[in-house]
Amino acid sequence: MEIECLKVVNFRNLATQTINFNKGLNVLFGKNAQGKTNTLEAIYTATLGRSPRTRKDAEMINFSSASLEIDLTYRHKSVKHNLKFDITKKSKTITLNQTKLAKISDVIGNFGSVYFSPNELELIRGSPSFRRRFIDVINCQMSKNYLITLKQFQKVLNQRNALLKNLASEKEFEVWDSQLAKFATKLYLSRKHFCKELESVANKIHQDLTSNAESLKIIYQSFSLDEQNLEEIYLENLKKNFEKDKMLGYTNFGVQNDDFLILINNIDARKNGSQGQQRTLTLSLKLAELELLKNEYQECPVLLLDDVLSELDEFRRKKLVEKVKDIQCILTCTEFEFDMPCAKFKVENGVVLQISQ
Repeated sequence: MEIECLKVVNFRNLATQTINFNKGLNVLFGKNAQGKTNTLEAIYTATLGRSPRTRKDAEMINFSSASLEIDLTYRHKSVKHNLKFDITKKSKTITLNQTKLAKISDVIGNFGSVYFSPNELELIRGSPSFRRRFIDVINCQMSKNYLITLKQFQKVLNQRNALLKNLASEKEFEVWDSQLAKFATKLYLSRKHFCKELESVANKIHQDLTSNAESLKIIYQSFSLDEQNLEEIYLENLKKNFEKDKMLGYTNFGVQNDDFLILINNIDARKNGSQGQQRTLTLSLKLAELELLKNEYQECPVLLLDDVLSELDEFRRKKLVEKVKDIQCILTCTEFEFDMPCAKFKVENGVVLQISQ
């Protein structure tokens, strides 16, 4: 998968412009706050239909404007495609090859990219929500059924929470609880099986990055330890927690609290891993994401690296560059210091200017 060009209008501090990218490594360099990260944000928005940095689309619009435009032309299996976003402070319209998409989520699965920034360290040391989102983002691209189930679960959960706030009687929850249990167990099974697949791929990468000094293990943490009678177990727990839920005003039991534990040599990386180990683990997980999505798209997604080389030592930098040399990669940094073939872009005051190919 390769980006041919990106056109942006009124996107954060970026000037209205069209940026043409090369097939291999593209390096965007310049001082901080010039527009490097904003360029990657515009690209990744085309993958999931929303920004990796904010939940509010309006925040991406240049402060002096009422709307923005992202126009991405890319190739998938040698076929040219176009994704266009028109976003105002109150609406968002997405067109794929000039056809308007009925739902925002319909954009998922068309253009593949993997976004890696220093904030991804939260995957290891942050709250469970970061790790759930990591799992969900990959699974939604790999399976439309997963995406549909996740949306259905969230919708029913929101309705149940609304009933709890209105202090409805327990009888009124029977239908919602039954649906919630059905969608939750589907998510449980998908996530459990995915964690095994992720562990297999990420562990091989991690052993390579650490010269076989460390092994990686992923333990899925949810409401059950096996796959038997899941819906019944889920319903029992919803009933058991009903009074507590009413008091809290929301559903406190369920897969919305799922997490996965990451171990290095059987030691909890979040509690006991050094900063260097946590960085290497994060890199392993993001490269595993790249590999899993490569299998799904049947070619490698575009890799977006936002100022991550400064976070890695020389050995891991070389390993990373080695792994991405044959794919399209767009990388940002403050200073240009590469001795391998790449397209070179200087970013200044929101202008992305190509200065070499």
